[in-house]
Amino acid sequence: METNGETDKIEVSDPEVEMLIYNRDEDGYNYRERRHGDWTKNYEFYRDKVITNRLTQRQSVNVPLMKQTIRTILKDIDDMPKLYFENKDNDKDAEIVKNAYWEWTEEQNKLELQDIVDKRQVLLFGRSFIQIQIKDGRIFITLQDPMDILVSRIIDPFDINTSRFLIHQHIFIPLSTLKNDENLNQEAVKDLETWYKSEAGIVKVQDNRDQLQEKNQKMSDMGVQDVDSPILGETYVETELHFVWRDDEKDADGNVMESQIFLYMLAEDRKILFKKPLEEVIGETKDHFWRSHYPYVTWGDDLEKQDFWSDGVADIVRTPNEVANTWFSQLVENRTLKNFNMNLYNSNIEGFSPQTWEPIPWGMYAVPLPDGGKMQEHFQQMQVADLSDEFDEMTFVIEMIAKATGATDTQQGVQTERQVTLGEVQLALGEAKERTKGISKFYVPARKELGMLFTKMMEAGYDRLDIITLEKKGRNTSKVYSRDIAPKDWLTEKGYTVKVWSQDEKEAKDTESLNKMNAVKANMPDNPVVDDQYKRELLQFGGFDPDKINEAMQFEDAKRQAQMAAMAQGIIAPPQAGGQQSASPAPQLAPQRQQQKGVM
Repeated sequence: METNGETDKIEVSDPEVEMLIYNRDEDGYNYRERRHGDWTKNYEFYRDKVITNRLTQRQSVNVPLMKQTIRTILKDIDDMPKLYFENKDNDKDAEIVKNAYWEWTEEQNKLELQDIVDKRQVLLFGRSFIQIQIKDGRIFITLQDPMDILVSRIIDPFDINTSRFLIHQHIFIPLSTLKNDENLNQEAVKDLETWYKSEAGIVKVQDNRDQLQEKNQKMSDMGVQDVDSPILGETYVETELHFVWRDDEKDADGNVMESQIFLYMLAEDRKILFKKPLEEVIGETKDHFWRSHYPYVTWGDDLEKQDFWSDGVADIVRTPNEVANTWFSQLVENRTLKNFNMNLYNSNIEGFSPQTWEPIPWGMYAVPLPDGGKMQEHFQQMQVADLSDEFDEMTFVIEMIAKATGATDTQQGVQTERQVTLGEVQLALGEAKERTKGISKFYVPARKELGMLFTKMMEAGYDRLDIITLEKKGRNTSKVYSRDIAPKDWLTEKGYTVKVWSQDEKEAKDTESLNKMNAVKANMPDNPVVDDQYKRELLQFGGFDPDKINEAMQFEDAKRQAQMAAMAQGIIAPPQAGGQQSASPAPQLAPQRQQQKGVM
């Protein structure tokens, strides 16, 4: 960044650098800037930070309405949705390996924790972003700060890929790392290294270090683990990833390429360190997926057709929280002033300076009075209102927030006198939870999209993925077996489809399915096909994994074969009409008992 000490205006001559900066500053940043003040206040209230002022917020106090509301809603949102990858070639072995690889990726990336922070960001800011990439031989899935992402104002809020660009800002990388990366333009890296030795460069290095530390602290406060702090002595370069749709690019032979996404790496608004088609960076798939898809997933819970940067729950709470803080600040200040027991006195009394008095227990203070004067005539206590009526007004504000967000007293475990019967309490609590669970309608599709990016990332970059070792217990044994998983174990001709479900939806669907199966089982108790399907769904409802389900069904099949062999030998009688069977020493499942196992 070139500066003359009076301005930070950047001087560039590269047309592509100018294009990238224009996209960022004139389009993406201006489109998002209107949300910055709201996001800052939302975050500060959640972190219990308040900014005092001389007029309304004189005391550093905060009513924790923001955190109370966010945490109340967060506890009732559904658990992380489950993804399952189905093989289109009906290769069950490859399907098992693929899903085992996904479970391993979930564990390595701590997706359970990231899922909680992801939902918290949507509640606070209205938007959240997840990035997926291949690095160091495995797939990294990383939650991103909404303040680091810019999109075009011309975008369909329901599809991030309709934006003409996506910019990932504030990526701080050590200069030594850039110098060792063969994929980057090393001449541009050397120019940066020379610039960092200038006066302006030295200032920028310190600024980058401070920004990185502040950014990591914020993500740590939000709950993201394993964030790195700046290392003293390192020179950090501020880089940006610009994903840009280009229509006029030419290939090596001079032919105009199909419209697709290009990836640029811009450093310090000065040098382009990297430029390639995104498909060339990630890898090619049969459907050329990465020509038209960004490696990012985003979602919000209050989508609007005309505005990508939608509101969050915190935007409902922010203004009432400001009002409550103002009132509470005034209440605290007035109570403090009243406790001082301040007095007015007659300053015309010569030699009298009450400021020199020190408050002590049972203190006695001499007060000179004019002849014939009375103490009451020369002293008057200063009246300070106690503002006790503000508690009722603050209660009204808190109830207003609860009604607007669904974070009611019953959800927080607070007993209320107005709801007398248990049925009324349960009804109110159920309605509040249904409002909260409605958020899953927005993030479940986002998780399905993440699953699609995952499978396309594996398909395109299989040659850059390391072999991993998975461990699993064997069937009918406590021994643990290990297996090396390579890309050839899950790669198939047609690929995979992604199934996703939330825990609440899955349980409700399984319950309904079992109720229907109970009716079928009651009318067809001896049908082996019905019996197999019923038992399989019962095991799925019980939470058994696919391997255990197959193991249990193999046992049931062996038991059936044994019963059929016994009937053939006359050891037991065949079942009678209506499903009844004559008594015999051989064990047998009664249809009535089997029906009782269903969930009604």
